[in-house]
Amino acid sequence: MENDIPVNYWKGKGRKIIAIPQQILDKQQLNNALLNGLFIKDLGYYPVASKHYTHRKNGNAHNILIYCVAGTGWIRNASGIQKVTGNSFFILPQNIEHEYGASDDDPWTIYWMEFGGNMLASINDMSFTRDCFNPKHFPYKNDAILLFEEIFSVLEQGYNKEYLAYVNMKLINCLTLFLFQRGSIIKKNIANSHDAIIQKAMAYMKSNLHRAILLPDVSTAAGCSDSQLSTIFKNITGYSPINYFNQLKIQKACQLFYRTNGLVKEVAAQLGYNDPYYFSRLFTQLMGTSPNAYRNRNAK
Repeated sequence: MENDIPVNYWKGKGRKIIAIPQQILDKQQLNNALLNGLFIKDLGYYPVASKHYTHRKNGNAHNILIYCVAGTGWIRNASGIQKVTGNSFFILPQNIEHEYGASDDDPWTIYWMEFGGNMLASINDMSFTRDCFNPKHFPYKNDAILLFEEIFSVLEQGYNKEYLAYVNMKLINCLTLFLFQRGSIIKKNIANSHDAIIQKAMAYMKSNLHRAILLPDVSTAAGCSDSQLSTIFKNITGYSPINYFNQLKIQKACQLFYRTNGLVKEVAAQLGYNDPYYFSRLFTQLMGTSPNAYRNRNAK
């Protein structure tokens, strides 16, 4: 079996690898809507991986997450050569040339995971994923190791559909932990100027859901120009500030329909919409159903 292992796999002492057979993927994952969005292909553990080195000129068909637990290594990608230290990780995006390896004097210990799926291209297009294409500090060592070891443990039992569904749901947990670092999307340090602008803008929106506001109102509250706010907001959220504000309003409308027996025109007025027909059109556009239908469907 040793000769069947691709040359990109490290073969040193103490390693642990699980490679899910392609036949299993074809039969149980790629044709199953629950499993084919994101799925684990392979994963491994390389302790003190002396002389570990990989170069893929055409990249890999899937993403690879490499988490350095201890020691040091390096990565060469589109940003150049960068050092990788203990308690850091990076993601190698699919089909992009990369090269990486352990340092000679203090070789790294790593967990790694190869993952693919129909959602991969969309995930790789997100700014929070692109931020991880270069080495990034990661302080939640124990949480990550527990996740990796649990996935190992389950897959060592076999590849039935229940096991695969379980580990692929754990994959979502794993990516959430690494990409967002335990809720840092909410608690992030707002010292970064763009983050500060977004946080101020969102805080202003949430405190003014009861009235109509314009883009200059939001940009003034955020301390920037209209054009700067629009650009930053679009890059980070995918929406314009006013579109995002309307989404928050409709979210609030849904909550009001759950909690009260208010008429549609009353809820519209509470959210600063003087024209209930405009509110109804906007609600229907975002929710896929009219406010009356939504209200009646959820009436107790």
